[in-house]
Formats: sequence, structure tokens, C-alpha cells
Amino acid sequence: MSFLSGGFYMLLLALGVVYFLLPKNRRYLTLLAGSLIFYGLVDLRFLPFLLLTATAAFFAARRMGDSLQRQKAFVTENRARLPKPALEAYRQSQSRRRQRVFVLCLLFNLGLLGALKYLPWAMDALSAPWQIHWVLPLGISFYTFQSLGYLMDVKRGKYPPEENYLRFLLFVSFFPQLIQGPISRYDMLSTTLYAGADFDLNRLGRGLVRMAWGAMKKLLVADRLFPLLTLIFDTEGYLVVPGMVLYALRLYADFTGGIDMALGVGEIFGVTLPENFDRPYFSRSIEEYWTRWHISMGSWFRDYVFYPLNMSRPFLRWTKKLRARFCGGQMSRLPLYVSTLIVWLLTGIWHGAGWNFALWGLCNGAVMVLSLVCRPCFEGFHKRHPTLKGTKGYAAFEILRTFGLMCLLRLWDCYTTPRLVGRALLSLLQSWDVAALAAALVPGEWAVLALMTGAMVFVSIQKGGGFRTRYLTTTCKLYLAAALLLVLTLLFGAYGQGYAAADFIYGRF
Repeated sequence: MSFLSGGFYMLLLALGVVYFLLPKNRRYLTLLAGSLIFYGLVDLRFLPFLLLTATAAFFAARRMGDSLQRQKAFVTENRARLPKPALEAYRQSQSRRRQRVFVLCLLFNLGLLGALKYLPWAMDALSAPWQIHWVLPLGISFYTFQSLGYLMDVKRGKYPPEENYLRFLLFVSFFPQLIQGPISRYDMLSTTLYAGADFDLNRLGRGLVRMAWGAMKKLLVADRLFPLLTLIFDTEGYLVVPGMVLYALRLYADFTGGIDMALGVGEIFGVTLPENFDRPYFSRSIEEYWTRWHISMGSWFRDYVFYPLNMSRPFLRWTKKLRARFCGGQMSRLPLYVSTLIVWLLTGIWHGAGWNFALWGLCNGAVMVLSLVCRPCFEGFHKRHPTLKGTKGYAAFEILRTFGLMCLLRLWDCYTTPRLVGRALLSLLQSWDVAALAAALVPGEWAVLALMTGAMVFVSIQKGGGFRTRYLTTTCKLYLAAALLLVLTLLFGAYGQGYAAADFIYGRF
């Protein structure tokens, strides 16, 4: 079931009616039932894997929470009569128990993810005598990481574990974010997910506007570009530069469109999901870009992989030895560079099973490391030219440089092997058949793309609370805007002869 299917809107309407008729403390059950129905209608075979992941995380977190409570109670009761070494020994024993539970759950959930997503690819890559072909649940990377983030927060004592299994299952399976994110944190999402918000006409209008805007980006831009990009990237050396730019546009429209629809659905029910984009194509460095693009994924890897890895005992000892030997300097930062490469390799693998995804991650990591190594040079240059950095021209140069670099790295999305990527890069020196590109879509199609791109840029540059807060200040304006966006989508959306509804790109992760 897709966000763009008629069945989804029928399910959404039914859920809305039941949700607001039930008592506040039971409304979350409606969302849970709707989430399981939604995922089951996508493919009923996916449900057992979702339930296994959620159940393992729930009971592991409960065991760790019980251990922490026992530890606190024991220390409180025996602080006066037991020596400190005895209390510390008990703390250590409970800590080791929590660590064992955590590792077992981590191995189970990551093992399930690895077996379903990566084992078939690995068998094929190793030319094994037998091949494995089994179902890959949609969104498995998203709900696995969301469950593991919760588990690690409980282990760290950030908040107590959820006692109600059904409430926790809703946190993992909440249907707007289930297929393509954002990856939510329990302490942030739970404040509104279980609140049972009352019906609000203005909030409903805001949610509908955001949903309509997301559908518009998907159908007017992303799906319109899909057949053209298929033609470009299926033909080696054909219009690679325009293809990279158009692919960046399609990826942004597709992913942000899906996220807008997810956040809009959440807003209808009074559930606040985290924003996942912050004008990424206006970034002035690759480091800034990855704080603006797919924010929830980037922050997840930062908080749960990069920081723990960088602050682990082996890395701290390694850093200390290098600092003592090299008296500072770049070599003393080698552990930081290695951890950056490891995190980006894992980020690439998270996106998909294939060498191209691993190499995409490593290339991003290499650029990040290179930017860290060259940072003193950049800072020295800016000190020598202090007025340059504040100029609009230099800002435009940095934005275009970052955008071009990201387009180049995205070639790993479009070509599956290093040989094909290399041929594509060599083809940049060939002549560009711009006439063929212009003929690929009729003038009216290009006009729709140009106008919609301009609209996306205009909405992106709004400040002070966004376009809706600034211009759609009344409930009447909200509903008029939603109706207008719907009409424009119906009139100019990419469907009919020559088009096929394409799935959201990030749904396959």
C-alpha cells in the first residue's frame, strides 16, 4: 500500500473517524491497529519480522530496566552498611548483565536485518553454489534502527523502558514513518504519540496541506523525471552531467515528498514527527550538507555509532599514543579519521546491499576526512581574505561546489559497478547531446518541471516558521491551499500513457 493509493486514503479516513471517537487513553490503539493493517496490506509476509524486531527490543529493554532498578535499590538500601568496593562490585555485575542482554538483542536484530537484506547479495557476490531468494520487508532498516536507538537509550539510562508492549509496538510500527522514516527517538515521539490529541480543524488543514505538497512534489517532479533518468542512466555516457542534476532534483522531490506526507499524516493525529530536511541543497560544505539531508539518519549514526566508537577505550588509547608520539598534528587525529570512514561505510551499507553503496559511503567518508585534514588550510585562507567569506558570490560558489560534489557522489546510486561509474566520468569529456535531452520531454513537461522547481525553491527559502506559518494564517486559507494543491496535482501529475507510478526511492531501504 502506497501513500498515493486510494486504499491508503480510505484507511486514513476510517482511522481518523475511529480515532477521534474513542476515549483519549485508547486512541493509540487505533493508530496501532491502523499501522499493522497498513503494513499487512503492503505485504502480509512482512509483519512477522516487524513483530520479532519489536518484541526482542521490548523485552531486552525491560530486562535492562529491571536490572538498573535493582541496582539502584540495592545501593540505596546498603550504602550505610556495605563498603564501597562491595557496592561497586554489585554495580559492575549488574552492568555486565545489562551488557549481555544488550549484545544479545543487538545481534538478534542486526542478524535478522543482515540475513534478510545482505545475505542474498553476499551469496551472489561470492558466487556460492546455491542462491538465497527470500522476502525483504519494506522499511526494515528504518524500524530496526529505531528499535536499536531505543534500546541503547534505555541501556544508558536516558529514560526508563516502556512497560506497555502495545504502546512500544506502536512506537516501532507507526505507519506514516514505517516505510521511509524519519527515524524517531522514543523520548521525543512518545510525548505526542500516546497523548490522544483532540480533533482540531486548523491542525487537520495544516496536515492536509503538507500531505498535498508532498504528493505534488512526488507526482509533478519525481515521477515525471523517472522515465527520462532511466533512459539517461541505462545508456552509458549519455548526458551524464544533466542526468546528475536531474537525479538530484528527483531524489529531493521523491524523498522530501514522502517525508512531507508522513509528517502531514502525523499532524492530522496530533503526532509530531521530526523534520528530516533543512534546505540541504543550500549547504556550503559537505559536512553541513549531511546535517541537513536525512537528518534523523545522520544523527542516529552520530549518536549511536560515531560517538561510542570514537570514545571507546581502544580508540582513546590509540589517540593518546599518537598524541604522545607526534605531539599533536594530523597523525594524532588518525582515530577520528578512521572512525569517520567506518561510520560512512556503515551508512553506505545501510542504504543497500551492493558494492556501489559501500563505495558510495566510503567516498563520502573520504571527502569528509579530506575536509577535516584541509580545514587548517581553509581557515588560514579565510583569515588572509576575511571579507571574502561574507560575500554573496563566495557563498554561491560554496553552494554550487557542494551541490556538484554531491551530484558526483550520487553516481554510485545510478551505476552499480566501479567500471560503469568510471565510464560515466570519462564521458564528461564527450560532447553533450542537449538536443536529445530537450526532445526527451515535450515543452509542456519541461515547463511543469521548471515551475515546480521554482515553487520548491521558494518554499525552501522561507524563514520564520515556514511557508504555512507565514502565508496560510487562517483555517480557511489552509483548506483553500490544500484544495489548490490537489487540483494542480490531478491536472499536472505524471500518470497516464507513458508513465507508471514509481515507488518512493527510500522505501526500498
